[in-house]
Amino acid sequence: MALGATSSLGIGSGILSWDNINEFKNNDVKNLINPITKKIENNVERQTELAKLITNMTSLNTQAKNLSDLSTYQKRSTTIEGSGVKATAGSGLAVQDIKINVSQLAQNDVNQVGLKFESRDSVFSNKNTSLNFYHDGTNYNINIKANMTLAEVGQAITDATDGKVLGIIMKTGGDNPYQLMIQSKDSGADKKIYFGSTLVGSALPGGKIDNNTNGTFEVDIAGQKLTIQAKDIQTNFGNTAEQNAQAFLNAINQKLQEPTNSILKGLVDSGQVTIGLNKDGKGLMLNDSKGGKISVEVKDMKFQAAQGTTSTDTDLGFSTKTTQTLNQVTAARGVSNTATLSGTFSINGTSFDLANVSSQTGNTNAEKVAALINTQTATTNVSAKVENGRLILNHQKDEDITLSSNNNVLDSIGLNAGVYTTSKNFLDDMKITNIQQAQNAKLTYNGINIERDKNTIDDIVSGLSLELTNVTKPNEEVTVRIARDNSGISDEVKKFVESYNEMFNKLTELTKYDQDTKVAGVFNGNSDITGIVRRLNSIITSIDTNGNNLIKFGVFLNDDGTLKFEKEKFDTEFKKDPDAAIAFFRSSTTSINGENRETDGVFTKIRKTIDGLITNEKVNGREKKGTLKLLETSLNDDKKRLETEKTNTQKRIDERYETMAQRWSLYDQMIAKLNQQQQQISQIIAMATKG
Repeated sequence: MALGATSSLGIGSGILSWDNINEFKNNDVKNLINPITKKIENNVERQTELAKLITNMTSLNTQAKNLSDLSTYQKRSTTIEGSGVKATAGSGLAVQDIKINVSQLAQNDVNQVGLKFESRDSVFSNKNTSLNFYHDGTNYNINIKANMTLAEVGQAITDATDGKVLGIIMKTGGDNPYQLMIQSKDSGADKKIYFGSTLVGSALPGGKIDNNTNGTFEVDIAGQKLTIQAKDIQTNFGNTAEQNAQAFLNAINQKLQEPTNSILKGLVDSGQVTIGLNKDGKGLMLNDSKGGKISVEVKDMKFQAAQGTTSTDTDLGFSTKTTQTLNQVTAARGVSNTATLSGTFSINGTSFDLANVSSQTGNTNAEKVAALINTQTATTNVSAKVENGRLILNHQKDEDITLSSNNNVLDSIGLNAGVYTTSKNFLDDMKITNIQQAQNAKLTYNGINIERDKNTIDDIVSGLSLELTNVTKPNEEVTVRIARDNSGISDEVKKFVESYNEMFNKLTELTKYDQDTKVAGVFNGNSDITGIVRRLNSIITSIDTNGNNLIKFGVFLNDDGTLKFEKEKFDTEFKKDPDAAIAFFRSSTTSINGENRETDGVFTKIRKTIDGLITNEKVNGREKKGTLKLLETSLNDDKKRLETEKTNTQKRIDERYETMAQRWSLYDQMIAKLNQQQQQISQIIAMATKG
């Protein structure tokens, strides 16, 4: 609150007023406060300029660090002689020529459904069914309802597999141009899609198979039987599960060569039957793409982990020994036990009256309905059972089942009207053709055979990434040439020179003194600041023991103190002996009395010098501040001290003149009384004189 804002000081006496006090106070503020304010303003200016200088120094230090970092000099370029391969080389990769021959590219599995459609919204099938396939270690069962569109079926496949298998609609041409493609998202032999029925075993036991037993492994697939005897399988003590699985597969493939197994071999060769390894290669996998039943039986197979230690295996990883046939019709809901059932429905034209259910006792309604249906199995070839309270219907001859009723009678027992076909029959109707086989990429790398599931390969040697784009001719090789990439080094030196000049110009501005105007920079006379250029220039102009200096590499001091860079001179000199140049820039190692000692290079020295100016470090557990950081702290402390001094001085002034105002107020009252008394006396004297 301004002094005198609510006071009538001076009114009584006409002598002592707030104008007098404010005049005195303003004079004290001018003499005591303003000098402190000026010091604070100067401090803020110095802090601002110091922050800018530290930013310039940090930028210069970044360039010095880049030029003292080995990775800057380890960049590599690649050139390709030939076609079919692209390559990217990481820093530090050995300079070399690599010979590559690509015999096979990795591919994903692509299958074409033979059905054709007018549009994406055309009905895919008027029957209820399911599509089954095995992919990447998982069995999938895609539920396909009657009247689903082509697009809906494609999306259902993609959704059910979380995008691992894609249902893609393609426009192939013709009157009905749209077709469904079922393909794996990723490439590689392990990403093949196996349609139909699949039986997969887990890991086999390790160890040696006892060849002296009558152990057998029998496979029944596609109507053909194959028996493998223990004596046919060659294994060793200490075998892993992978080795035993491969030994089994080798024995199976050998057995297929026998004339008695020619039919099964033909099915394998045609692709209808697959006998291979599971996803992790530790067990067996059997597939019949036509959806036929597959079963296995294991008898008296013994494994020897070591001499005298034998165990009998009864399943060889097949916890389930027979493929499970999917139910043809599964009720959507259970049959109520509280409702009275009524009405008629038909299965394949044979009528069933639910009124007959009520006459049966002792069972739930679902079981009663199943029993009713089974009374006509000889006529309909359809058998019924109950699972989890729901009706299950299957045709005994794998033919279609047609359900119909009036007045939602089927709905009352959880069934829906329509035609239901088996997944096996539906698979035949789809006419699926494999148009691109899942396979791995195969190549030779400097004569060594390599196989990967992708065409982008980055794990043959560290730092090299290959992209295979085409198969090369059998007797030709692509040469991947790895060489030094020196193009970026001169760019880093140029950036260093530019950063140095920015820093130098800022330092010149801060430390200058103009004789004519008598104007000095905010850090004129500060030895910590003025000595920076001298310290850096002593390093920049230094010559090492081998006669190297930066002038030799195209870095010069101009007359005004800035640096100049000649790129052509640098490139010419660097190419003469890159290793010697790198040692001069970074560091070199010398042996003195059998002890290796490292000598800092020119940019390493600059980096360490700047670090000592702008960074803090731990020394013996205590923080040691850089020179400019100390100055930054000192300025900040001074500012806080000045602000405290200004606040306290202002407080003293305010208190001083508040006290003065109170005293003057008393004086004013006294003077006012004296003036009043004087007036009264003067009036008395005047009146007496008149009389």
